[in-house]
Amino acid sequence: MSAPEPRSIVAAAMAPGRHGAGGGAPVLIRERRMEVVQIIARRERVDACAGAITSATGLRLRGPNAAVHAGEFSALWIQPRNWLLMRPWQGEGALCRLLVAACGREGAVVDQAGGKTILRISGRHARTVLEKGCRVDLHGSVFAPGSAAVTPIAHVNVVLTQADDQPSYDLVLPSTFAETFLEWLEMSAAEFGYEIA
Repeated sequence: MSAPEPRSIVAAAMAPGRHGAGGGAPVLIRERRMEVVQIIARRERVDACAGAITSATGLRLRGPNAAVHAGEFSALWIQPRNWLLMRPWQGEGALCRLLVAACGREGAVVDQAGGKTILRISGRHARTVLEKGCRVDLHGSVFAPGSAAVTPIAHVNVVLTQADDQPSYDLVLPSTFAETFLEWLEMSAAEFGYEIA
């Protein structure tokens, strides 16, 4: 018998439909239900840990400010020897168990699924909305698909990555601040109109 998916922190606060200004292309906001695991490679074992993760997931971990993808898996660099690994929800602790078995003594594996919320914002005005509270330069010549950054946005520490050229951005944030952050995101997007999916 499998465990139920954890309750979404922001689901009750996300009113589906179009909001804010009318006309034009709205900013799209949705929650992504993902398993999230932090990998901390042991000192002097970074290459061995990365190789174990590649064998288990197909991901080839990269260094600072990089996001990589392989099939259903994604990895975001967050600091030296540290990555967040994610995939669409498959069950309580499933990704963590997979990575514990793969990494063995090469790294520490910490399940973050209950402590993180992932929001995706996309559309023509998504970059402008994020720039209202983000300290990272999001211009396409600097921050593009494959980029990742750990940065405060609206006073909340966020792991930010650009998913595609639309542009779409994924924001991984502490679940305890998710509802407050969503309120800021909606206020920032209201001038363009936004749609909750």
